[in-house]
Amino acid sequence: MMVTDPIRRYPVPVELVARRLGVDLPTAEYLVRAGLVTTDGARVLRRGPTTGTCATAAAKAASIALLEGREPRAVRVRLPIGTMIGVRVERARRVEGEAVASVVKPGNDDQVDVTVGVEIVARVRVSGDGFEFVAGRGVGRFEDGRPAVSKHVLSQMEDNLRYLMRAYGVGLRVKIEVPEGEERAKKTLAHRHGIEGGISILGVKGLVDPNSEEALLRTMMYDLARVEGVPCLVTGYRTLDRAVALGIPESDVVNCHGRYDMAFELISEGVPTEDGVVRFDSVLVLGMPGKLLKLAAGVYNTHARVADARWESLVARLVEVGRVDLAERAVEVSESGGTVSGFLREEVPGDVRVEVFRRVCELVERRVEEDHGLRCGCALYFRGPDGEEFVEGEGWRRLMEEG
Repeated sequence: MMVTDPIRRYPVPVELVARRLGVDLPTAEYLVRAGLVTTDGARVLRRGPTTGTCATAAAKAASIALLEGREPRAVRVRLPIGTMIGVRVERARRVEGEAVASVVKPGNDDQVDVTVGVEIVARVRVSGDGFEFVAGRGVGRFEDGRPAVSKHVLSQMEDNLRYLMRAYGVGLRVKIEVPEGEERAKKTLAHRHGIEGGISILGVKGLVDPNSEEALLRTMMYDLARVEGVPCLVTGYRTLDRAVALGIPESDVVNCHGRYDMAFELISEGVPTEDGVVRFDSVLVLGMPGKLLKLAAGVYNTHARVADARWESLVARLVEVGRVDLAERAVEVSESGGTVSGFLREEVPGDVRVEVFRRVCELVERRVEEDHGLRCGCALYFRGPDGEEFVEGEGWRRLMEEG
């Protein structure tokens, strides 16, 4: 029996999961449907709750302790993908007008998840008639003071607490703390995104998806086989949402997770299916400055552990558009530990950003066409100081016009 993985969207053999984990078929089916396990060839990979799901579980446990007087040892949490999972609670108790609960982030089969084992604490008290979130110690913050907590986590948390607020007719103020957050953040790449003081509380899907080359290759093959038009490569759920907002059918959007090398090879050589080989002669690339600056420099595997040419590429692009002064300033900022996004947002004028982004798109389109023989359209979007900025290359406009 095959069951569709709710995250990767490809069929998973339940019998294989049952055999590898030593469980019965109903249990294996539940684990797959909930998204708690997936397969990578003959291997079964465990997923675990994200920091956002753990924070939500802690908040729910504390809310139950506050409003119902119980001290739950586990709670059920609804994930953004629509499934429900159980999360173990380390402690939950009422103390002086509020309740405190904590969850220790469980392990998973993602070998680079440095937040496994971190304790996430929620402090909840009655407040007003709605949901209020406060970021406490150990939760990272951006340079402008905003907490590094995704909108998906805030929506997930409010969704899981809504029934309690309605049942008791109260609002809830949730404060999330990560006692080891600042120390754990040193092991992450948060500082490269301008986040200081702690870890990010994230989770678009609610579960950490183990990444391996085999799993990623299989996922991209499955997604490309479903494409009906021109495949549009994105590198995460933020760019995926942006692509759909631009009118690109979701079935044509493929998340390559920054592995452009694998994606372009699949697209140019073809994807085998039951009905034959699916081939493409064109590709769209939608991304943000960090990834596309690397791609413009010829870095096709853009994972930070493999290569990082963002500053070098940005300096070259600034020189190409005639802004040597800003190129020299970029070198200074890079050497002082600044971030590319912060520099672009704070020190590069809007008209120059547009020139740089247009040049990046031009170079990406040219490289892909020359290196892989594909007609390429590239577009870049960036959250500037005055809102979203969107720049498209000539190839992007041409392919979008062709439909």
